[in-house]
Amino acid sequence: MRLLGVLEKDSKELLILQDRNQLSLESIDNIKEKFANYTMLKNRDKHIGSKAVKGNGVFNFRYGPVTGGVGDAGVFNIYTYGERILSVDIDPGYKKRNIETLIKNTALHQAVNWSENVCSNFAFSHSCAFLRAVEKAGSFRSDEVTQRIRIIGIELERIYNHLYVISRLSKGASQNVLASHLEGLFEEALRTNKLFSNSRFLKHTNDLFIDKNNFKKLDEAALKTKNIKEKFEELYEHSLASWNFIDRLYKTAVLDQKKALEIGVTGPTLRAAGCREDLRVYEKFYDNFKIITKDKGDVLARMQVRAEEIMLSCDMVIDQIDKIKKMQQNNSKIDEPSISGFGMGYCESPSGLVLYFVNMNKGIVQDVYISTPSVFGFKAFADSFVGYIFTDFSFSFDSFGINFADCAR
Repeated sequence: MRLLGVLEKDSKELLILQDRNQLSLESIDNIKEKFANYTMLKNRDKHIGSKAVKGNGVFNFRYGPVTGGVGDAGVFNIYTYGERILSVDIDPGYKKRNIETLIKNTALHQAVNWSENVCSNFAFSHSCAFLRAVEKAGSFRSDEVTQRIRIIGIELERIYNHLYVISRLSKGASQNVLASHLEGLFEEALRTNKLFSNSRFLKHTNDLFIDKNNFKKLDEAALKTKNIKEKFEELYEHSLASWNFIDRLYKTAVLDQKKALEIGVTGPTLRAAGCREDLRVYEKFYDNFKIITKDKGDVLARMQVRAEEIMLSCDMVIDQIDKIKKMQQNNSKIDEPSISGFGMGYCESPSGLVLYFVNMNKGIVQDVYISTPSVFGFKAFADSFVGYIFTDFSFSFDSFGINFADCAR
């Protein structure tokens, strides 16, 4: 059982718990002490990481909020005596936009738009988790066409995010030729998104019920996806033959399975530590799905999981497009203003579980809580980076596929 969030409901503090694919709300009485990440989640908007280390010669190397080494605004307080890292404390507040507050008292479609703006990299995953929570609140399930189109969107999002992470690792290791090729593939992935959804970041596509007739270029998207897989397979094979590259990733920022479970990380980070968990396995229309794991828990293992998932995701996109083309459109609809109640929904995003708790009243969002993988990923980075040196920062940080926008909301 995993703790994913702490929320206030009816003047009570409740825990959001995950047990495999089951989500529940529980009272904190006699239970919060069971979870090592409770305090972290309570303070997730203030700081994430470890306490400051003090002593002779120890100083705080404050990295951020504006720096070339990190894509968006946030601060790393890195405590060191000049070489080895002693502790890391992270301030995500610079990127705080209060999106949970903005979603409240909005109608469904406006709320979906806000969910997509938590983090553009994971826009489709956020909209999926939100809409699945709404479906739970309304006690219904979207039709098969919608669910299969969502699978395509989720896997396209996974492909381009994983390509980005591996290109960053390549650039950090001065593998400039490899990085250039991967950046080219990343651009191709974004263009494939545009063919599929008319948005490079898969925005404004998801809904409770999706009409497949709005997707006019599925064949072109499938062909581009096939080409991406073929090119990536070749690049990946060459990358594993570069000992200079592998040596920079091997045994760097190690996160073992026990620590990963205590923190509550999900996604490739957890699977790279040897844990066979991927909630896609419980989803009905994921055909011929397999969970990819490694067991070293280091940067290399996290890269390998992402690389193999790219190829698997490409196959799934092509397969789902073929199935959708043969399907008749299901015109089932739901009266959105009638949706009332509360529910929780999740999505296995490229970097781990995105979870939404929503409370609806006659089609209006009354309350929402968002749990994002980057909150747990920042803690995993902070803990795994201790003992290494600052030149390992880019490898360590980029390997978790996290960002401040997703963390701060």
